[in-house]
Amino acid sequence: MTRMRAALLSGALSVVLVAGVPSIDAGVAPLRAQQAGTIDAFLRPAYPSELISAERAERLAWIAYDEGKRNVYTAAAPGFRPTRLTSFMEDDGTDLTSLRISADGSTVAFVRGHTPNREGWIANPSSHPDGAERAIWAARTTVAAGAAPQAWRIAAGSAPELAPDGRWVTFAQDGQIYRARVGPGRAATAMDRGETPLIRAWGTNTGPRWSPDGSKIAFVSSRVDHSYVAVYDVAARTLTYVAPGVDRDTSPTWSADGRKVAFVRRPGLPFGQQ
Repeated sequence: MTRMRAALLSGALSVVLVAGVPSIDAGVAPLRAQQAGTIDAFLRPAYPSELISAERAERLAWIAYDEGKRNVYTAAAPGFRPTRLTSFMEDDGTDLTSLRISADGSTVAFVRGHTPNREGWIANPSSHPDGAERAIWAARTTVAAGAAPQAWRIAAGSAPELAPDGRWVTFAQDGQIYRARVGPGRAATAMDRGETPLIRAWGTNTGPRWSPDGSKIAFVSSRVDHSYVAVYDVAARTLTYVAPGVDRDTSPTWSADGRKVAFVRRPGLPFGQQ
């Protein structure tokens, strides 16, 4: 009897609850009216990418894609209020990638332009008669109140590595290591403009890495069947190799005090397979 009463009460309660719920169909029309949108509404929302942080400062940087426009933004403690650092305000389809920020947070560097295809061509979405390029750009992370953001083209290249103080950028191109001065004016020499190599060494040289104090640059020098980790002294302008042998040494990483370099060592190509 108790079970039958519970079942009846449960059924009655279910009827009451269902009766109290508005018809689903009644709210569909207004809901559809509210959600009706255009292609522009769907494409409008922006999204960030490549979020990075400075090693010695409470500052962030990222790339934002907003209505077809790609720009670099930064934010610093304590408020972390976003500030735009670049003024690429046209939807021209030109990509921004490889964002870097200096250890002190003063400077950002990035690549503007698409990755070349296997034929070496760089995409030219706007069909500009001058063609397209893939170049390294930079900007300071502090923008004066009321001033327009300003970024500078540094040199043709990719994969930039900023010096800890943000004054220089290094990159590899055509198998050699280049360095360019970061600033709005024209550097005095071709080497400081990134037009001629800073280090011209035999082999294919890639992956430059600044020491924490900016006094040295480590990189990988590939010699077909083996590779070395090399260290360039900026002040002395000398080049040394770390424990060279017949192995493949790659991925140099500096210790925090800049006195040691760690790297990955794998066997080189055996004789007869060269």
